[in-house]
Amino acid sequence: MLMKLSEDLSLDAPPDEVWKLLRDTQRFAGFLPGVEGVERSNKDAAEEYTAKVSEKVGPFKVTLNLVVSVTETIEPSLLKAAIKGADSLGLNRITGSLQVALRPSPAGTEMRFEASIEVLGKLATLGAVPIRHRTTESFAAFARNIQGQCAKEKS
Repeated sequence: MLMKLSEDLSLDAPPDEVWKLLRDTQRFAGFLPGVEGVERSNKDAAEEYTAKVSEKVGPFKVTLNLVVSVTETIEPSLLKAAIKGADSLGLNRITGSLQVALRPSPAGTEMRFEASIEVLGKLATLGAVPIRHRTTESFAAFARNIQGQCAKEKS
């Protein structure tokens, strides 16, 4: 099942500050619901991270081991990455791409998040509606977290 997602978020901070936050992987991951840990991979040439993410989607509690590979950056406005992963039994798998674009706005920064994710396995049997619902809830929690951080840094 292929899902395309896009969300927009207004942040009360200039793009260069949001960019610094976006590129501070450990700190940024702390704003994302369900992320239990992020580590930089030992590959010298590629910027790649492993992450463990747990979420409850419908009746399933899913823990995925993800690999996120940064494929392009244009400072301070664009980050693109490839994502792939599976649970420990291989019953649920995801693969896809994501992009975060930043642009100046009167309030500070507009962040646009876009993703194209293929969901395979047991999780895909739920269909798009519960997965999209959970994704919307998670993005709303992320938005509250990062907006709160921007407000705290401004004061």
